[in-house]
Amino acid sequence: MTPPGKLPEAGTEHLSVDGVKYSLSDENHVYNGYDQIPDDSKIVGGTTAKERIPYQISLQVLVNSFFGFGPKKWMHNCGGSIVNEYYVVTAAHCLDGMELNRMSIVAGTNDLSNDSSKGTRYFLESYMIHPDYIELNRSDIGLMRTKEQITFDQNVQPIRYSSDFVGGGVMCLLTGWGYTMPIRIGQTPKDLQEAELTTITNDQCRERGMPVNPTEICTFTRVGQGACGGDSGGPLVCNNQLSGVVSYGTRYCGIGVPDVYTRVSEFDSWIQENTQTEGSQSEAPPAEGS
Repeated sequence: MTPPGKLPEAGTEHLSVDGVKYSLSDENHVYNGYDQIPDDSKIVGGTTAKERIPYQISLQVLVNSFFGFGPKKWMHNCGGSIVNEYYVVTAAHCLDGMELNRMSIVAGTNDLSNDSSKGTRYFLESYMIHPDYIELNRSDIGLMRTKEQITFDQNVQPIRYSSDFVGGGVMCLLTGWGYTMPIRIGQTPKDLQEAELTTITNDQCRERGMPVNPTEICTFTRVGQGACGGDSGGPLVCNNQLSGVVSYGTRYCGIGVPDVYTRVSEFDSWIQENTQTEGSQSEAPPAEGS
């Protein structure tokens, strides 16, 4: 078992599931999709979302076409959650090192197919990464501010972020456009996926090999179900509140290892302080990427 606070070293940790041996190797893996640029993506073991998830957004990056020929293209990279008319919560690793002018969010749609009529694109004014962020270890949370006010309607609504501690045994909803295949291959529909997952305690999470700390929360329901590449930054909703932000897991998705999320209740004051809008008591401080 990996000691708390220490990640498995590359090539030294393995997991056997149903007689198959997997390496945990170099990826207690952040779940963004930018390095692979997945053409399509969704949750492993999930189903197509039956209803609109009005707080869910797609964080997209502008990428060059193949070999530089043809127009540039917006590609899904991470998820995120709308918390008010200007601000979106996502994972810090989805923002770290990114160029502001190559980022945008799409709100109000479950469908990421190439149809400009689906959803509304908002460009970013700034983003902020939590000051204590250390990749794969702690405080993997960030904020994005849009240039224009997000218009709320039946398809676009903010979600309340949780100040309540979520323990083990709580049923939660995960949504996202992450890969469906454990080894992150294949073409999949652009429809938003959802899965009901159950939280486990941090002690149970560590017993299953994930080096979580108190600012994180874990889920595990069954082998073959969980978050994957492209789901990072997206929402884990428990008791109708944003309780987790998809952070990391192992290289192979859904193989029986818990998924790890940033525990939103540990950062509710930070979110509140830094998502002030006009008419609030204080202005948000200058953000990274501005």
